[in-house]
Amino acid sequence: MINQLPLLPNNFHPFPNYRERVAWQKISEDVKAIYREEADKRKGQKWQSLPASLYMEFYRNGNRSNYEDLFFGRRFDLLILTIAECIEGKGEYIDDIINGVWLICEETTWIIPACMNGTSRHESFLKNGNEEPRLPFPGDDYIDLFSAETGSLLSWVYYFLKDAILLQAPEVIYRIEKEMTSRILVPYLERNFNWMGLDHDNPLSNWNPWINSNILSAYLVFAAVFDRADQGVNKAIKSINRFLFFYTDDGGCDEGPVYFHAAGASLLDFIEGLGIITDVSYLYRDAKIQNMASYLYKVYIAKDYFVNYADAHCRVSNPAGILDRAGKNMGDNVLAAFSAYLKNNKYCMDDNDCIQSRGWFIFRRLSGLFADRVTQENPVFKAPSLAWFPGIQVVTARDETCPKGFFFSAKGGNNNENHNHNDIGNFLLYYDEIPLLIDAGVETYTKNTFSEKRYSLWTMQSCYHNLPSLNGFDQVNGNFAAKNVSLCAIDGSALTSCPPEGIKFSLDIANAYPDAACVKHYIREFTFIPGANLEIKDTYSLESCISPVILNLLCYEKPKIYKNRAELSGVVNMEFDCAIFDAEIEEIHLTDVLIRKNWQKDSLYRLKLISKTKDLSGAIKLKFTPSC
Repeated sequence: MINQLPLLPNNFHPFPNYRERVAWQKISEDVKAIYREEADKRKGQKWQSLPASLYMEFYRNGNRSNYEDLFFGRRFDLLILTIAECIEGKGEYIDDIINGVWLICEETTWIIPACMNGTSRHESFLKNGNEEPRLPFPGDDYIDLFSAETGSLLSWVYYFLKDAILLQAPEVIYRIEKEMTSRILVPYLERNFNWMGLDHDNPLSNWNPWINSNILSAYLVFAAVFDRADQGVNKAIKSINRFLFFYTDDGGCDEGPVYFHAAGASLLDFIEGLGIITDVSYLYRDAKIQNMASYLYKVYIAKDYFVNYADAHCRVSNPAGILDRAGKNMGDNVLAAFSAYLKNNKYCMDDNDCIQSRGWFIFRRLSGLFADRVTQENPVFKAPSLAWFPGIQVVTARDETCPKGFFFSAKGGNNNENHNHNDIGNFLLYYDEIPLLIDAGVETYTKNTFSEKRYSLWTMQSCYHNLPSLNGFDQVNGNFAAKNVSLCAIDGSALTSCPPEGIKFSLDIANAYPDAACVKHYIREFTFIPGANLEIKDTYSLESCISPVILNLLCYEKPKIYKNRAELSGVVNMEFDCAIFDAEIEEIHLTDVLIRKNWQKDSLYRLKLISKTKDLSGAIKLKFTPSC
């Protein structure tokens, strides 16, 4: 846990200020050139408006992207102009920066439409029997992810350019102070938001460290003019300690690796920011925090592929800079090598010079600007052969020849996780860096994604995961968990790595199905022998059988079906008993932009093995071996 701080120092100076020209000139020429080029595109621009009709789209048709694109675009433009002005130091972007600040301060709200359901006005509307409001109410003091990001952005503009802006328009500086006080600094102190975790015992999501890392920057920057800043910092520490308390000791992120940049990495941002004013070396020695940082390379597959349960994407561009700094601070040579490996292969967001379209995690970006850019030319990174996260019940295992050969992962868990999909018992299989059996991930977020209609979306349903449909029923969401989850060596002994003879992972997934499915038990057992094969044996028992058992398998490429086997992605054979099952293939056309981008193709395929009988009990056996 993070220690409270008695007093804040008055000399917060994490980065060189605007007048410290030598430090800014030491930034590498390639990075400076990128910011100059991007800022010149924005110089003298006409800033786009944020019309009410775009805000209302979220309520009218569920679209959240149209408003967010303009909302985030404003902030990204301001960030680029601010950094470019600090690099150049000539005042040529100051007017554009003033325009950007003024527009953001004039916005009715810094809360995006998808998050307005946390505001007091939204709650009171529904409580009084009204329809939910379409537009924000001026003065609502709720803090969501992007009001906190906005607060961080204005804090850093204030930190770097306060004196330069004062010479041109002192009113702008006073306006920043006023808006930050009323929208961020005071509400954070005077209200307990659900994501803080201070008045309930429910597990917390990435909102907690993501927001708190931005709040920390705001209080530290404004400590000289806000006399309760020390209370704010200590409340943020208290809140983020709640996040740590609920996080599993093994460091596993139930939201998946795509959310690591907002969860684990934001925690590292918080620690790094706190380290500017106090000693935090004890935190880098904390076992749970070390496990949180190492989670990412334990769920790495190959290329830019990561294990993508829940709302995670199959391809993840991770923050290599903060991983590198954390690895060095922790003495984790594997993490440092993994960071260098990501950078050298361009599988990452490089904090030093990456131009991102939304400009989030500003402290992380600024830290990267002034960090040591030396990386290993030929990093020796070797992913662990086995990783087990008992807290979220996820296992990963791979051949020693990784990234070549088999990569296998499976999960237990429950159907009430953060960003949950109904996927208890799901598994992934890759071979020679090629996806075979996959998790589709998630489409572009809309209003339906986080509503009562969530599980009407195909990507959330168990029948579009590598799972059975039983008596015509699929898994249901809620507090339904796997039972009798076990991981061991084939001989039954405990594990620290994947032994040559292999591992067994087993669980009973019956509890994930509704009572109407009439499932007594459904035991799934994986046997993975590195360098050889993966075997899956499903043993089930039903109280009645009115519909054939169907085993759904989501395939990356269209499988080729032969008499008793299916060839997957042209590289692996899956043997099955054709005397027991018929095989059908369904093409799933990908119409959503995000999911098409992640898989870089137009279609995925669902292979359905359909039982020829309606037996009350039975077994399904699959064996996966290389096809050549």
